[in-house]
Amino acid sequence: MNIQTPEHTTFFYGGTDTIEEADIVLAGFSYDCTASFRAGTRFGPRELRSYPGDGLETFSFYFGEDLEDVAYHDAGDMEPVYGDPLPMIDIYKAAASELISENRRLIAIGGEHLITYPFFLATKILHGNFTMVHLDAHADLAIINHVGSRVAHGTVMNLCLEAGLQKLVQYGIRSGNRQEWEMRQNDPRIIPATSLEEFDDSLDDGEKIYLTIDVDFFDPAYVPGTGTPEAGGASFGDYVQILKILRRKRVRIIGADLVELAPELDSSRNSTVFVGKVLRELLLTMHALK
Repeated sequence: MNIQTPEHTTFFYGGTDTIEEADIVLAGFSYDCTASFRAGTRFGPRELRSYPGDGLETFSFYFGEDLEDVAYHDAGDMEPVYGDPLPMIDIYKAAASELISENRRLIAIGGEHLITYPFFLATKILHGNFTMVHLDAHADLAIINHVGSRVAHGTVMNLCLEAGLQKLVQYGIRSGNRQEWEMRQNDPRIIPATSLEEFDDSLDDGEKIYLTIDVDFFDPAYVPGTGTPEAGGASFGDYVQILKILRRKRVRIIGADLVELAPELDSSRNSTVFVGKVLRELLLTMHALK
């Protein structure tokens, strides 16, 4: 594993001095070589660390909690991987396996959504079966993408199902092809929640989950800095309500990722600050649900 500690000051500089002291570890994974429309998510991890500090507080008014009380460690970014996704999967799976343990969870910062696949594989080895909670605009259930590839950000949830995922809760989905739509209707492993009430009903109290958040889950009016913006979508308030459901259910979040921020597509950098706040609330919620 080759993780580079950030050379610049980062908003997420707080937390523990060493990974061994941490309950949660942050790490950046900048792969974006299967981008199907606009590339640039490789710059997401760097930008989340370097830009939003002056626009963020460590304290959350939503939950009355402070990052200063969270035992997390920012491990830095993996060296970039380019080209063929198959070597990337092996490299990222190995890195995740080193970063996580029974008592330490990973929040991976992307990068494109394909990076969820190696993290799913590594997490499954350690934790066995769990539920994938997928917040996204796109179903990502394609068997073959638009250029004939089986391994891409638009096929990532199908790859996880093929690798043994038994329960996939999807919320916010509003785009996909006919095959994906039919799969969501007919595959009993997939729960296509269409409201917060259905999302709530889809999860059991204390359930073990992995949470994957594609930033195009949000309305592009809030987060235009993403490669495949999709009309409609959630607000930050909707996201807070989802976290409140997870907290009330006392689910066990065993891992998470936050993907598809392409900061250079939003010259205002509002997308970066918005996603920084998404990450802050995710960190606090994972800490609350340890």
